Amino acid sequence: MAGKKRKSTVWFWGVLFIALVGGISWFYRSDFSLNTIKYAAAYTGTITHERKVVATFANKELPIASPNAGSVKFMGEDGQRFRRGDTVATFQPAGAAPGTKLEKGQNQTILATMAGLFFHQTDGLETIITAENLTSVDLERLLAQPANVKIPGATVQTGEFVGKIVNNLIPTQAFLELTSIEGLIVGKTIRLTVGDQTVSAKILLKSEKPRGVVVSFPHYIDGSSTKRRQEVFWVYQAPTSGVLVPRSALWTQGEDLGVFLWSDGVVHFKKVKVLDQDDSQACLENMPNGIPIVITPRNGLEGLVADVKNI
Repeated sequence: MAGKKRKSTVWFWGVLFIALVGGISWFYRSDFSLNTIKYAAAYTGTITHERKVVATFANKELPIASPNAGSVKFMGEDGQRFRRGDTVATFQPAGAAPGTKLEKGQNQTILATMAGLFFHQTDGLETIITAENLTSVDLERLLAQPANVKIPGATVQTGEFVGKIVNNLIPTQAFLELTSIEGLIVGKTIRLTVGDQTVSAKILLKSEKPRGVVVSFPHYIDGSSTKRRQEVFWVYQAPTSGVLVPRSALWTQGEDLGVFLWSDGVVHFKKVKVLDQDDSQACLENMPNGIPIVITPRNGLEGLVADVKNI
């Protein structure tokens, strides 16, 4: 009898404890729920669709060689435009003392061989990777040619390049390395961002090996002469501007796609139309800017009273 009594007592206190914990949990259920909800304010912005690709640029370039060994002094700044026949550098043959008056007939100047921008840097590919070669020779062999970047010092040797002239009035061309060329059409244009320039380039040629396209820009591209190979951005889809929310805020309730938003102290579900999205954010139609949005949605939030602060 004593054993049965002890057993009944244990059961009694066990049931009482469970009931007490359950009651407390039920009473504070809204607080537990509120502590796990996270919010973010809807914000205005733009969703872009860009992909990094490697571009190899080709311009009309002519390297300029020193006629003799000696010291060289450049005229103007690197990248300055000169007319054909202008002096791009002064030259003093080896062995001549500074300030020495040279005899008549000695070459004291290095002239621009054509009008254009004069750069001190050369890479040995000026006459190899050209606009003509991009569309007429084996691209795989052409693009495999190694660059030998050089910037002359204060003294140069006979025949050493002191720089190059780039005709910046002729549009730049480039080969773009792509993982797929499906859907791209010769004669159509694609949008590219090079540095801070975003332009449309016309597709001249499609290539399977190496895979990519040859394009022509509408004008000379700044920076394409000093950095022949560089990463650019292919804008493969038009951007969308509007009010954005984190993609994690999207929630399907029944057959409706929407978000839980906070208004007047209460959380409500709102059906939305997604105009565009990427991996991290979505652009929504008719969504007020700055309104608090639940970014940890789940069932049971509709009608929840909440106090949103510091989002």
